[in-house]
Amino acid sequence: TIDTAGQALEAQAGSGGRSSPQSFYNLAAERAVSDFDQPFNNTTALIYELPFGRGRRFLNHLPLPGQLLLGGWQLSWINNLWSGQPVNLSYNPPAAFQVSQTLPDWRGGISYRPNVIGPVMVEKSRRNYQNYLNPDNVVIPTDPSRPFGNAGRNIARRPGLAQADIGVHKNFPLPWRKEMALQFRAEAFNAFN
Repeated sequence: TIDTAGQALEAQAGSGGRSSPQSFYNLAAERAVSDFDQPFNNTTALIYELPFGRGRRFLNHLPLPGQLLLGGWQLSWINNLWSGQPVNLSYNPPAAFQVSQTLPDWRGGISYRPNVIGPVMVEKSRRNYQNYLNPDNVVIPTDPSRPFGNAGRNIARRPGLAQADIGVHKNFPLPWRKEMALQFRAEAFNAFN
């Protein structure tokens, strides 16, 4: 998704999703991917009944204690893979750089963007959750007559998410009520973290 205003985060902050240009004279610089842009978003859920116990392919003739112990187990897997959301680099200007006292309040204006002198993101081979932005290539403007940096809106991305939730389940039928069962569940959320 592409837009010209940071609406998603501002709407969450209670400003009603209003426009927030850095400079009134360069609205074209506001065109960028949306705050909520997420090119890849996948959730896959699987449930697998193990083939052991009464009515199953294997061990279907076990006596009752064996059936209770080995039969009727299910495995579940929920896999989440999401792209990281965009990051808008910004800085709070000193008083000498402020174009207007009301800019931060005007129609939801957030703050000024810095200058970029090279790649903003760390190389993929060296990128991790603690090290994904390259601060050496982001500098705050030093000329008060030019307070708006050359950085575009939403030029970086947060790290994505890869998470697996796994579970093991078993229903134990209640002998006194055929339509009811007692369920054992063991689950691990974000299991490989």
